Amino acid sequence: MFSQWFCIACLLCGSFPDWPEDGVANKEWVIEAIEWRLDRGANSCTDITQAIDALSLEWIANTPDVRVEIETEDWPVFTFEPALQGTLIQIIALESLLEHKDNDVKVLKKLRRYTRRSDGLMTDELKTVFEENLLLLKSNASKSKSSK
Repeated sequence: MFSQWFCIACLLCGSFPDWPEDGVANKEWVIEAIEWRLDRGANSCTDITQAIDALSLEWIANTPDVRVEIETEDWPVFTFEPALQGTLIQIIALESLLEHKDNDVKVLKKLRRYTRRSDGLMTDELKTVFEENLLLLKSNASKSKSSK
C-alpha cells in the first residue's frame, strides 16, 4: 500500500529541477525551478516547493540580473492575499529573466492560474480582487499608451 502512495507522489512531484550545485542557485536553475513551481499549486509537493521558493527568492533578492519592483497600489492582490506575495515576485522575476516585455496583465493571469491550482486558496473574495486588479492594470496600460 505504501509503495502505491509513493508512486502517486512521484508522479505529482517528479521531474522537479535538480538541486543546484553546492546548494547555490544560478539564473538557469531559478528559471527552471520557477517554471516547475508555477505548474504546481501552493499545496503541492510542499517539501520541495518550500525549498525551491527559499532558494529562488534568495537568488532574486541578491542578483543584479533582475530587479523586482511592486507598486502595491497597482497590485491589490499582493496586499489582499499574503500567501501570493512570493509567487508574484517569482513570476515578475521570471518574466524579466526570460526577457519578456513588461506585461502586468500576463503576470496577473499567471498568478491567477497558479492560485486556481492551489487547493483552498481561491475564494470568492479573491476572485473579485483578481477581477479588480485586472481592470486596474488594463486601465494603467491604457493611460501609459495614451501618454506616449
